[in-house]
Amino acid sequence: MKTITIQNLKTNGAKAIPEDQVVYLIVNSKPKAVLLPVDQYEMFVEALEELEDIRDIEARKNEDLIDADQIFPEK
Repeated sequence: MKTITIQNLKTNGAKAIPEDQVVYLIVNSKPKAVLLPVDQYEMFVEALEELEDIRDIEARKNEDLIDADQIFPEK
């Protein structure tokens, strides 16, 4: 586990943040935040959205179906 402190950030700026690693920001000797590489963050967001879709589908699986012709009648 890679950690940095606020003091590291003040002293070294962006150089204190290693590339392509998960980093824990330590404040008052306790983990306060997690810094993720952007691609990992985006992967987590996509996975969360997928899980939310699955949850919504699961919640609606017992609902009555409506025929598409009722929703989109031909003109």
